[in-house]
Amino acid sequence: MTKCVALIDPTILPVGVEYLKSRARVTLASDGNEKTLIQTIQEAQAQALIVRVEDATRTIFEQCPSLCVVGMHGVGTDTIDIEAATDQGILVLHTPWVNYKSTSEHALALLMSVAKKIMPGHQAVKDGKFVYYRNNHLPTELEGKTVFIIGVGRIGGEMARKCKAAFNMRVLGHDPAYTADELAKKGVEKVSLEDGLRQADFVSIHTPLNPTTRRIMNEHTFSLMKKGATFINASRGGTMDQSALLAALDSGHLFGAGLDVFNPEPVPLNDPVTTHEKIVLSPHFAGDTNEARSRCSETIAKSIIDALDGLSVEGVVNPEVLTRANYRLGHLLAA
Repeated sequence: MTKCVALIDPTILPVGVEYLKSRARVTLASDGNEKTLIQTIQEAQAQALIVRVEDATRTIFEQCPSLCVVGMHGVGTDTIDIEAATDQGILVLHTPWVNYKSTSEHALALLMSVAKKIMPGHQAVKDGKFVYYRNNHLPTELEGKTVFIIGVGRIGGEMARKCKAAFNMRVLGHDPAYTADELAKKGVEKVSLEDGLRQADFVSIHTPLNPTTRRIMNEHTFSLMKKGATFINASRGGTMDQSALLAALDSGHLFGAGLDVFNPEPVPLNDPVTTHEKIVLSPHFAGDTNEARSRCSETIAKSIIDALDGLSVEGVVNPEVLTRANYRLGHLLAA
């Protein structure tokens, strides 16, 4: 079988592209538009597609019968219609283990930056307000404080470890996927969402975006947070109501926020979050260090080729597709 992989330039780093080219034919789409992707896949009869921020839709799956595997260059799969992929017998892969350290480092950096007022302090010095800012805008300590982590998977668990190791913080966690004993092994006390919000000095969210977590942080949940607490989001913009966050900051209920993600993205220049003095921003690149991006590119490229070769692969998002009668890759390999 002549393997063909479609991707959008520059979805993955050259190290991944070269690996693919050494084992398959690679076809590049000029952009991530649905029509462009359909045309690219159809013309090349590609069996695999790699995406990063592009939408992989039901229409693509239905109109591209050659497509057997979709690979996500990253962790979150909210831009892939998983239900449609499964319905169409398409295997979906991702790389959840390659950037958890980078993302947790970034989340902690945001937390520290907000607590220590690094960005507004930086600007105050540049604006000649050195003495005024030092005397009127005091930062806060981290040692021994309480952090509440919503979503204690790889990233959240690593965030918990870092907070405890670096600042001896008390770590609370909410994640329905884990028992109290399982979280205890990560050094995390299992609590309800409401209890965690009420107790924590810092709240850091690390959940995937799905119907359960969409806007999990809203007007009500922000109001439950302890007065003077800080909110950190390095997961997905859709997990929070930005307007409600701004209101909580403007009212003085919250101390500050650190955001790596927004809704929508890219965040519009006229969005109030871009000028709010209590918010530290970054452009959704918490997991995009040089090292993590390289690991991700290599991993998803290898996983795609292994899948097309009929080998066992990790990072399967929809394992139920493997036993479906219309499992496309199974039919391709059996031909």
